[in-house]
Amino acid sequence: MSEMEMKARANHKNGNNCSMSLGMAFADKLGMTEEEAKNFVPAPRSIDGKCGGYLSVVAMLEKLGIDKTKEYEQMFLEKNGSLFCKELIAQRTGTGRTCNDIVGEAAAMLESLLAEN
Repeated sequence: MSEMEMKARANHKNGNNCSMSLGMAFADKLGMTEEEAKNFVPAPRSIDGKCGGYLSVVAMLEKLGIDKTKEYEQMFLEKNGSLFCKELIAQRTGTGRTCNDIVGEAAAMLESLLAEN
């Protein structure tokens, strides 16, 4: 597990929502403090009910001027099957997967996209 994935998961375990957890983990890369990054990313479900793990990474890619949104969306869909919180929560029943798993995976995906640049 990468350092960024561990940071994002720890932020989430410490009571931050999925979107904030990712923003805080990547604050340095955004040129922001953790508090600024926490307030920069969109809230979960704030855009068409989409997952904060998806929305926050899209916002960070855009802020960094990295044109990888479609690539990230495809990665997220391949891993999770949906972009929508309601569907993600429904399909994880009985699987043992949690929102913390999605947060960690989103961090790893963003990290791999950043490494490509």
